[in-house]
Amino acid sequence: MVTQVTISPSFQKKMSKLEQLVGDTVQEKLVSLGNYAVEISPVYSGQFVNSWSLRPIGSGAGRSRSSPYLSDMAAGTRANESNNKEGERQSARANITSDAVRFSKEIIEDGGAVLTNRAPHAKIVDNKYLTIQRVKNRFR
Repeated sequence: MVTQVTISPSFQKKMSKLEQLVGDTVQEKLVSLGNYAVEISPVYSGQFVNSWSLRPIGSGAGRSRSSPYLSDMAAGTRANESNNKEGERQSARANITSDAVRFSKEIIEDGGAVLTNRAPHAKIVDNKYLTIQRVKNRFR
């Protein structure tokens, strides 16, 4: 004698719809978190703000944009300052949205995400502006 349970197509459709709703909610939360990091980030050359990335836990390195920031600071100049700070932020928001769309399924399956900034001068900027701490405080 074989015992079996048949799962109806309507149940499978409902489960699929539920998975989609959960995924959409996770994706919206990730975008919100990343966009907040972008909004509170200072924009000098645009490299720090554009280095924010969202990745599934354990997936490896995130985005890194090299920057003339440190050499400018050492030389005491502001030669590489961006004239389009809002444009830099828009680009960074687009990167965050792209990451959330690309990785939301993996983030749900793997149990979490990591927001990183791998700009060469990220630690210096974060120490001054406390971006990571402010993001943590907002999204606890």
